Amino acid sequence: MNRNKLATGLTAILILFSFLYSCTKIRGTDIGSELLPVVDNIYTFDTTLEVITENYIFTDSALPRLAKTVNGGTPEMLMGYISNDPQFGKSSGTMFFEMRPPVFPFPYEVIDSLYLDSVVLSMRWTGTTIGDTNHLQKVNVFRLDSLPNPDSAYYTNAAIPYTQFLGTKTFAPSILNDSLFLFRQSVVNQLRIRLDDAFGNELLGLDGRNGGPLSSDSAFKTFLKGFAVVPDLAGGPSAKALMGFLISDTGTYLRVYYRYDTASKKDTAFKTFRYNVSTGFANNITRDYSGSQLAAASAPGPDSVVYLQTSPGSYSIVRIESLNGFRALKGNVVIHRAELSMQQMVSSGQGDDIFSTPGNLYIDYKDTVNNLQLPFLQDGFSLATFVPANLGGIRKFVPGPSGQIVSEYRFNIPSWVQGIVTRNNNIYPIYLYSPYIIRYSGLFISSRVNPLANGRVKVGGGTSKERKMVMRIIYSKL
Repeated sequence: MNRNKLATGLTAILILFSFLYSCTKIRGTDIGSELLPVVDNIYTFDTTLEVITENYIFTDSALPRLAKTVNGGTPEMLMGYISNDPQFGKSSGTMFFEMRPPVFPFPYEVIDSLYLDSVVLSMRWTGTTIGDTNHLQKVNVFRLDSLPNPDSAYYTNAAIPYTQFLGTKTFAPSILNDSLFLFRQSVVNQLRIRLDDAFGNELLGLDGRNGGPLSSDSAFKTFLKGFAVVPDLAGGPSAKALMGFLISDTGTYLRVYYRYDTASKKDTAFKTFRYNVSTGFANNITRDYSGSQLAAASAPGPDSVVYLQTSPGSYSIVRIESLNGFRALKGNVVIHRAELSMQQMVSSGQGDDIFSTPGNLYIDYKDTVNNLQLPFLQDGFSLATFVPANLGGIRKFVPGPSGQIVSEYRFNIPSWVQGIVTRNNNIYPIYLYSPYIIRYSGLFISSRVNPLANGRVKVGGGTSKERKMVMRIIYSKL
């Protein structure tokens, strides 16, 4: 090939690439290659719309869809007390669960005499601590007055009655990471609470014969209906954490340690009672927002700051009335991207260094005509493939305006906006929140989004001057 022609061709290619990379038109890396127009003469545009945001607190009537404890399996339950989060107030977690013998009848050794050493309730820590691990917690253990229902999934406002006090412990959550070597066993990541000796002697005196409490499951449930592990709100004024415990783990049990005498020897032993999947449990999560920034921001009217706490918690209603003007001015367009974006606002000394942000946020909308709250369904939707994260809302860590790393959340709902522009659909209010579980009974949709009660974040609202929440639309004119 002629070298001059080759040089000319290479020069042309370099000029072409230089032009493409210096062009300010939106690139595939900005919005995803699958969103680029497929026809060369369709121009792509980018606009930003204003939104209006309002803060709300979920009430008990909203709990069935948003925060329901699920029976069976390996439930993580939260226990503890957050006494003062300036932005989100107080939180407490109480655990209700049963413990039973592994088999029936369940006898002690054939013995001449039994002597109690101790009775201990041990609970396996999951590694989850929401808050500060160094401030002291005080928890009390009570005997349940009624059985948790194993066939019912309790809401997080569940309350099972209890009266008889059995024991207490004051501790720093940091000790849950310790390991101990005890009688014939090594234990790790446990909270161990010694219970009252009178209760231990009561267990030690149970009979597995002739219809006694240890002779059958039904007889034992009449004797012991379960336990309530309750944070002492008066005894933990500086407490700042909820801790996760796995009651189905082998490290969770009620254990009676004792000595016994027989005709031939003296020895020591223990008997173990455990949770199993056929027994009931419930986890009560209580929020108290009195005096908090969220409570002050929940008054009617637009908000410049949005407070979102994982359910049972808070939510925001987002209104995008500016879509009316977009629909009227832009005419016949194709929506490639309709992105609702928001960024965390960090406040010094307000707990943002202690409490983590949610891993996921979520949006759906309220059909105000039919009074239905509905999910945003993507093209090709099926019940088997519904994934909340397909909308976006997955936390990303990005540099904030001052260079500090903050959490950012983005949602993409182009089909919904296309329906407003093309088919003149109603512009319904959007619900923005951080759910534990989402449920739409009419559509048979149920999906877990976040760990229960774990995460809270303050983001810029529609009228924020610092970090405004906006709707960004990328579209082409036809």
